[in-house]
Amino acid sequence: MKKDHLKTQLQFIIDNQPNTLKAFVAQEAIEQENIEDFFSDLQQHGCISGMISPLIYYKDTHQFFDDYYSEIEQLREDTEDSLGEPIQIKGDLKNTLAWFAFEETAYQMSLNLEIKP
Repeated sequence: MKKDHLKTQLQFIIDNQPNTLKAFVAQEAIEQENIEDFFSDLQQHGCISGMISPLIYYKDTHQFFDDYYSEIEQLREDTEDSLGEPIQIKGDLKNTLAWFAFEETAYQMSLNLEIKP
């Protein structure tokens, strides 16, 4: 998919779904040199790699969790329903669920944007 087309789609999300998880992910993606590589690298390495600079420190992941609590909880519930078991929380609850929500939202967006892993 062409870079300009991806940027247009991401900007559409930012403009039309402000203050959502999708808009947060779209903003991170649109700032990257290679958007497709961003989504691929995230799927391979996750937030734990430190590649998402606004989600490195606990104070930031906790704020992210608080800001997007409703969406994160809905995503968690949907995922647990589809898996048939609860998500395993290892370590800090807010940090784990913040990373999970960012990664899962990015994954769903990559599918919708037809970005190949």
